[in-house]
Amino acid sequence: MAPPKPRVFTIQCKSLMTKSGIPSVDYAVNPYLGCEHGCVYCYATFMSRFGGIKDPWGSFVGVKENAPEVLRREIPLGAPGVVTFGTVCDAYQPVEEEYRVTRSCLEAFVGADGFEVGVLTKSDLVERDIDVLSRIESADVGFSITTLDREVASIFEPSAPSPSRRLATMRRLSESGVEVWGFFGPILPAFSDGDEQISETLLAMSRSGARRVLVDTLNLYPRVRGSVRTLVAQAFPERLPALESILSDHRAYTADLRERVEDASRTVGVEADVCF
Repeated sequence: MAPPKPRVFTIQCKSLMTKSGIPSVDYAVNPYLGCEHGCVYCYATFMSRFGGIKDPWGSFVGVKENAPEVLRREIPLGAPGVVTFGTVCDAYQPVEEEYRVTRSCLEAFVGADGFEVGVLTKSDLVERDIDVLSRIESADVGFSITTLDREVASIFEPSAPSPSRRLATMRRLSESGVEVWGFFGPILPAFSDGDEQISETLLAMSRSGARRVLVDTLNLYPRVRGSVRTLVAQAFPERLPALESILSDHRAYTADLRERVEDASRTVGVEADVCF
């Protein structure tokens, strides 16, 4: 059964190109408040409080309707740097098809000297904007995949396009000349962290045009930990003991996982940057 439609409303933003705390990223651009993909493991649920929103994460989207205008004012005033679209929302979540805020924001960077513009998404909708991306110097698009298993993905990421659709879009963008890369993360404990799954995911991204893959594990913020555990208990009770074992000694788990990811990347022959 498809998830219910989110509550969509328009808001005004005072700024859009905000300083980023992510290493190697200078500015974050998030054209929407909230994200209807509803990923159970999402770390960005804290964003609700900035809008005074009490709705469950994934059930609302605030459309920053003046974002392109604000961005056009900010770009000439900002120091050149690396810009990433979609750090606390997916810039290509379904509402973008109608509102086209992300597209208009990308258009603001056409001809803007000194900015390296990137997008991180789970959506195949980004293919619509190949024409704009092709006109931005140094533009790239990263595709986030947590698992290749369609059933598992549909439960952990209920409103996101399937992994196969993301990979197909990655390939089409690559063939069109847009640089693409993979984000294998978060690797789902007890679901996509087996040696075979790791190798298959890295290989699938490589075959879809990714020359590099960023790999991350699950961030165990208290809310994320609780949400993931509850979901697994309800939907995959047989995997709960394995998950509990991993959560009980996450440091040892991540050390072992890092070693296995690095081994797989060498075997597959794709550059993998492990960030945990």
